[in-house]
Amino acid sequence: MTQWEEDFIRLVDSFVAETKDPKILEEIAQLDRESRLLGISFYDMYCVVLQDVKGHQNFVAEFRTYMSLKKVKPVF
Repeated sequence: MTQWEEDFIRLVDSFVAETKDPKILEEIAQLDRESRLLGISFYDMYCVVLQDVKGHQNFVAEFRTYMSLKKVKPVF
């Protein structure tokens, strides 16, 4: 695994752990279910959503805000 992948996973994990918004938490749960149905990792599914925000605008905006608060350069 590359350093970039490890950093991305840590960032996503901390976002998931720190999120309090019920709508965002529901969307995270939905992404988890969809990733299992597709047979891909949650992190791969997360990358897909970040690249194709259609239907996930609020979720992606929250993640971008989180990244800016953590002072992380955009990964997408």
